[in-house]
Amino acid sequence: MLMNIRLETVSTVDAAVNYIKKQIEDGVFKPGEQIPSERKLQQSLGISRYTLREALAKLSALGIIRIAHGKGAFVSIDMKRSSLGDVFLPLFTNQSPQNIFDFFEARMILEGEAVELAAMRRTDADLTRLKDIIHRSEAAIDDAQRFGELDFLFHVEISRIASNVFIQKMMECLNDYVKGYLQAIACDAEIRRGSHQTHIKIYECIMKKEPKKVKRLTRDRLSRMVKAIPRDCFPLPLSMDKKR
Repeated sequence: MLMNIRLETVSTVDAAVNYIKKQIEDGVFKPGEQIPSERKLQQSLGISRYTLREALAKLSALGIIRIAHGKGAFVSIDMKRSSLGDVFLPLFTNQSPQNIFDFFEARMILEGEAVELAAMRRTDADLTRLKDIIHRSEAAIDDAQRFGELDFLFHVEISRIASNVFIQKMMECLNDYVKGYLQAIACDAEIRRGSHQTHIKIYECIMKKEPKKVKRLTRDRLSRMVKAIPRDCFPLPLSMDKKR
């Protein structure tokens, strides 16, 4: 027996947002191109100027379009890092064991794929940059803050070498949290030494172009890291205040 269910009607603003998003998805409005003028959109959609401007403001806040005052609205070529990154913010305000586990699982998936691609696509110049970071990390082995910064830089460089824009953007959304975590665990000298040795092994695998081996190494290391977080470093600064 069917129950009486009242379905909520999509607001006019959301309907306009969905229409413009669909036009972008279908390739009608292309990245970098200007979308039709407000007057044309008003006529096509049969909505008021106020409603349209509210819809455009929503799309702009999501990073889907860029509004240039006096010129019009343009489809974004690149998405705002904050537009997806903000989705993760509530997950880190409450550091439940499940959320932290999910955070590491996401890192294992993304970094495992990134380092595998890096091993296949690296150039000699990439190897030089990675080696330089490793040398600087070795020099900073007794400086917890500096080592944490270089540890983070190593991961960022791997993401860049992977040369996959989607993986890079997804990892960028986690960067603030990854950086906070790495700086937190860097307070433990034993973890610093272990991380440094792992980075050397990762470098060697990338240099030799051993994608499967380096992926396994990275995932194994991350799976152990959550168990090695020093108790005096809690709570982890995973919910960092991000500067806009």
